[in-house]
Amino acid sequence: MKLTYYAKLRGGAGTHVNYLLNHFKAKLVTSQAVVDFYDGTYGISKGMKIVRKEMRSCDIFHIHHATHSLELLIPSIFKKMRNKPIIINTFHTPVGEGGISIFPNSYLRLIAGIYKDTSKKFIVVGKKQKEIIEHIVGDNITVIPNGIPLDKFRKKRTKRYFKDFTVGYLGRLSVEKNVLSLVNACKKLGVNLVVAGTGAQYMKIKKLENEKLKVFGFVKDAVEFYNSIDVFASPSYLEGHPYTVLEAMACNKPVIVSNFGGEEQNLENCGIVRGTKVKEIKEAIQEIKTRDLEKLGNNARRLVEKKYNIKMQIEKLGRVYNSILK
Repeated sequence: MKLTYYAKLRGGAGTHVNYLLNHFKAKLVTSQAVVDFYDGTYGISKGMKIVRKEMRSCDIFHIHHATHSLELLIPSIFKKMRNKPIIINTFHTPVGEGGISIFPNSYLRLIAGIYKDTSKKFIVVGKKQKEIIEHIVGDNITVIPNGIPLDKFRKKRTKRYFKDFTVGYLGRLSVEKNVLSLVNACKKLGVNLVVAGTGAQYMKIKKLENEKLKVFGFVKDAVEFYNSIDVFASPSYLEGHPYTVLEAMACNKPVIVSNFGGEEQNLENCGIVRGTKVKEIKEAIQEIKTRDLEKLGNNARRLVEKKYNIKMQIEKLGRVYNSILK
């Protein structure tokens, strides 16, 4: 089986593809960006000749969306080919509800519509993505949630950022991640908060730093970060299936989330699912402080072991490859 991945190694999609590359003998193809927008999530790119060449030389051409504009043209390349590869699409596109979700949700439907007659299989990492496009692609869709290596992400002793109760956020600092609402909620409560990441809002959040708020850029050791806090919070408006939440849970950390890609119901005994407004985030923090954090953290670890182990993700994807080749 000659397998080629077409993807951009950025954010959660980059983490996802790197995990797969460590297991499957696949070739990686990326396109060169001419212009990036929406904080780098989308972009205009070139590299049509390279994509056409790689499609001719593989059995399976597995596209990981969103990458760049060339993904819109691949079906037209495919239709003109004599020896066609099998096309598989995996969506990492963050989705949600409300006004801010109009563009990403519409983009997801657009891609699904373009590929519905070309792709052999559509894979989504979250149930919300499936709900948005299943009326377009029918039964030719499966959910394979993200998975993480449990031997890497685990509980360990480490130096803390603050001695007393601390909330943490690690990830991209952009509007849809809603980190400023988390900052304001913690400020109103006088709760310690540690924020780490890069993105368009980094400087804006960095300027708010004080004795209760520490703001870092890129963190080399995510395991150290997760183990230095008490609760991980992700108040995002849009998500696919966030790796950071899974990683924190694997480190025995309770979580506060607003969006978990449609997997929210699984978190009942691991933390709190709440809305995106400052008041709602504030109430969630107040509530979780009254609960048994150690018990919630242990439940979180067990859930990741049961449902979000990278080995399970690899096995499910392997079965997809085998089934379509047959």
